[in-house]
Amino acid sequence: MKGTITKILSVMSLVDTPGGVLQCTVRTRLAEGDTGETKPLVVGDEVEVEATGTGEAVITRVHPRRTRLSRAQPRDPRVEHVIVANVDQLLIVSAVRTPPLRVGLIDRYIIAADMGGVRPIICINKVDLAEDPAEHRGAARLYRDLGYGVVLTSAKTGAGLEELRDALRGRSTALAGHSGVGKSSLLNAMQPGLKLRTAPVDERGRHCTSTVSLLRLDFGGYVVDTPGVREFGVWNMARRNVAEFYPEIWKLSGDCRMPGCIHVHEKGCAVLAALERGELPRARYESYLGLLESVHEHRVPRHTDVDDPARQVAKSKRHPSRRTSKQRLERRLREDAE
Repeated sequence: MKGTITKILSVMSLVDTPGGVLQCTVRTRLAEGDTGETKPLVVGDEVEVEATGTGEAVITRVHPRRTRLSRAQPRDPRVEHVIVANVDQLLIVSAVRTPPLRVGLIDRYIIAADMGGVRPIICINKVDLAEDPAEHRGAARLYRDLGYGVVLTSAKTGAGLEELRDALRGRSTALAGHSGVGKSSLLNAMQPGLKLRTAPVDERGRHCTSTVSLLRLDFGGYVVDTPGVREFGVWNMARRNVAEFYPEIWKLSGDCRMPGCIHVHEKGCAVLAALERGELPRARYESYLGLLESVHEHRVPRHTDVDDPARQVAKSKRHPSRRTSKQRLERRLREDAE
């Protein structure tokens, strides 16, 4: 049977199939396969299963992912951490305050969505807490001008919930954002029967939502509630490509005097000139700088590299191997014969 993973619990996965939800283990060859990711299976994966008993089965195959939302593994940025697969869109939830709105984090989620083939939508929640509505409305206008859908909501007052339902209806949507922005509260407000646990993030930074779950919506569609984050590292990003994901910066970069300009301190930089004239929003430029500084180029080590610097020998001082010397002599003899 074919099914979709709705939740992963340690070594067990819950898979929604035409025959109902099954508790599934996974074939050893799949679990131990070198995928280059932190997990071989994620919520949203479409899989093939074989029944092994009543309500139990084994996952035998994972279908190729149509879309994916990935981040860099926090402990090792060279490793991809796939959060969810096969969703249509990503609802990036931010808050007016508690925690404060962070444009940089929104931008990183937008980039991760674009790289994974997922449509991003921005939701600014807790508008009832705004002391100055102009602040979050300015952020909403910024992203609308860039062509992204933006919804302003309040789980407490119900503002914007009908518009949010329309955005989610009939689609599979992953919710993501900073810890404490109210993702679970929004889902409970739209569909109280979900009864998701909610609570403010404590001083230790623990989240209320700790696992990724795929949930069915009564008004049509599916949502994936993901744990909140404090930092989000973009996966598989090179410094030279960062500007391409900021359309207004990328457009200006064509007028920079220096080829390969990264728009930090170069002379004749069109981006810095536009920033000084007030034509480029400072918040977007600071977001660009933050991502640029967080990207680390990882050089793939060669087989000849050694960990101990004391053992590394300059190429000019290396002794040629006997095989190299013999090849050099044979070449010289051939040249003399010619």
